[in-house]
Amino acid sequence: MVLGCPSTGINKKGAAPKMREFLRICYKYGPVNLGDVKTGNIYTTPLEDILDRVTDSTVVQCAFDSRDKLVSVLKELREKKPGISVIVSGVTDIVQGIMYEAGLGRIHTIEYSMGTWGRTDRLPNLEVLKLTTMCGHAMVADNLVGKLLRDIKRGRRTPEEASVEMAKCCTCGNFNITRGTRLIREMLPLYTINRY
Repeated sequence: MVLGCPSTGINKKGAAPKMREFLRICYKYGPVNLGDVKTGNIYTTPLEDILDRVTDSTVVQCAFDSRDKLVSVLKELREKKPGISVIVSGVTDIVQGIMYEAGLGRIHTIEYSMGTWGRTDRLPNLEVLKLTTMCGHAMVADNLVGKLLRDIKRGRRTPEEASVEMAKCCTCGNFNITRGTRLIREMLPLYTINRY
């Protein structure tokens, strides 16, 4: 996951063209999803519409399914210096390796999750959470996951189609359809349906 955003008080004014350049660079390397929360993602909105609606305060996201693609994106961003903040989300050790490979050196900021607090017994099971939490804005409903699994079991959809359907709900573009498809395939043997 790669995010691009301007910094308030530093480079927010006039950031829209920089954000567009960031998206164009990312798109060139084949993201599996891309978008911004105000406009939508590439499964709901044409790329040109996303680019046209970028403003100085837009935050954009691009999801990649390959280390090589991400390294290539970061190398080009390093070279072209679009003038915005670039955030890479992932497992720290892996992200650090990608940073070195792209010639960017050490990670300078790390943000940790402090876990899940409160009534965790009311959460869906872990397999469902692996899918729904790929959208950072909680736009993929756990009941949708169950419905799509039933559709696959009934032969109405493929795992790939179900993953794209979930990605459509994630307006920001965080949902990784390649990972979603893999997780769905892993979940299918765990679910049964009554065909009568």
